[in-house]
Amino acid sequence: MVEGMSETPSFPEVFFRWLETAQRFPMFDVWREGTLCSIKLVHILDLSPTDRNIFMHRLRLQGFFPSSFLPLGYDAFGNLLLWDMDSDEVYLHWRGTPPNRRLKVAPTLKSLCEKMYYRPIHG
Repeated sequence: MVEGMSETPSFPEVFFRWLETAQRFPMFDVWREGTLCSIKLVHILDLSPTDRNIFMHRLRLQGFFPSSFLPLGYDAFGNLLLWDMDSDEVYLHWRGTPPNRRLKVAPTLKSLCEKMYYRPIHG
């Protein structure tokens, strides 16, 4: 498991599939309190040495979420997509709610990749 920015990352292949898929198809749907919500990730975290560095965000969130959670990205409202590297489950944390209130988005990161899509907005 990855513990900090200075360590060499060791990710399963599905993580790299996630990065490729999310760049091309940044949207997915979830049900929240009986309402279907389309989520579009606008800040996809990656391994680059920029403000989108996944390790930098992980360090910033340390103590709020279990240590096995890796932040994957944010939507336009600051809602956070998290991957539990131990269980492989993916969650969405709604901004402004307690850290323990998360919505399960997919049973695995692979299954989330399979339901991602892109819908262009036409004016």
